[in-house]
Amino acid sequence: MEIAEQTWYVLEDRDRPGEHLTLTAGAVKYVLAWTDEAGAAAFVLGNPVARGLVPLALDTRGLKSTFLEAARRLGATHVLFDYLPGAHQAAAAEISRLEALLTLSAKGKNTGPAPG
Repeated sequence: MEIAEQTWYVLEDRDRPGEHLTLTAGAVKYVLAWTDEAGAAAFVLGNPVARGLVPLALDTRGLKSTFLEAARRLGATHVLFDYLPGAHQAAAAEISRLEALLTLSAKGKNTGPAPG
């Protein structure tokens, strides 16, 4: 299944909706998302900074697009998928590429290979 078609999970603070976790590595600022709820929950358990956050499903193009816009406003240029503390790597995609995939998906066209 293509990344644009999968449900994404982000972590939310129910007291402060719209805030998202970011991570900067080198000169790149990432916003974090997971492709399964268990991965998002595992991140919370393994990262004290995330305590109290809960996974929120982004299961429509509209929700994903809104998330990507919020990420841009936070200064992020990429989404880091399925990151866990201590992991040496995780899949990343440029926000502009994900937006293009969402647009293609909306038009019913083949979105090509998943970013990575």
